[in-house]
Amino acid sequence: MFFPAFNEEENVEYMVSSARKALDRVVGKNWEILVVDDGSTDSTASVARSMSKNDSRIRLISHRNNLGFGRAVRTGIEQSKKEWIFYTDCDGQFDLEELDLVWERRKSADIVSAFRRNRKDPGMRLGYSLLWNTLTLMLFLRGFKDVDSSFKLYRSSIFKDVRPESTCGVIDFEILTLARDMGYRVKQLPVSHYNRRAGTVSFESARSGFIAFVKIGPIYEMFRQLVAFRLRSWQGISR
Repeated sequence: MFFPAFNEEENVEYMVSSARKALDRVVGKNWEILVVDDGSTDSTASVARSMSKNDSRIRLISHRNNLGFGRAVRTGIEQSKKEWIFYTDCDGQFDLEELDLVWERRKSADIVSAFRRNRKDPGMRLGYSLLWNTLTLMLFLRGFKDVDSSFKLYRSSIFKDVRPESTCGVIDFEILTLARDMGYRVKQLPVSHYNRRAGTVSFESARSGFIAFVKIGPIYEMFRQLVAFRLRSWQGISR
């Protein structure tokens, strides 16, 4: 299990502790937890490092600079050593007690991708998500339900073929699309979703009630990388 983390000092200890309990219950003792610190400017790395000293199965991997969510996900995948790779956000919006829901589906799937039931985000964020899912559907003429939900289980062997290039939130859609097009089995199922436990969302400029204003830069970058992925896909088909 790995957590992409950027300025999550208020959440990282809670998430790692919750992960240890869930992993012990669901898979036994043969697990590892990676905290992928994406250039945090707070104490995220030091908290994770302290926890790793007490359990060798917990590892901190740090980017010197903030390279983006997608790059943190790629690092987590590249550094994982187990047969199965699970990742989720480090903000506490998912319940790791539901890990068994995706784990139970692994025998009939190469990727188990959860979608959020009764999503607990501001109304404007739900609108952005609807637009994003619609855009992916229009560009690729097929899509997935809630593509950017960060509660996913991957069979690690698929990444010998599936080689994502995105460095932002496009990463989720890119992995799912590449895997499906290569014939890997993708299963989807609903999981619970909660309000952010603590801290702020890095790509939002303001959040209050229904309101959630996102920063233009990250949105532009996601659109740019989605189009770039579409072009790479066409080039792959032409070859």
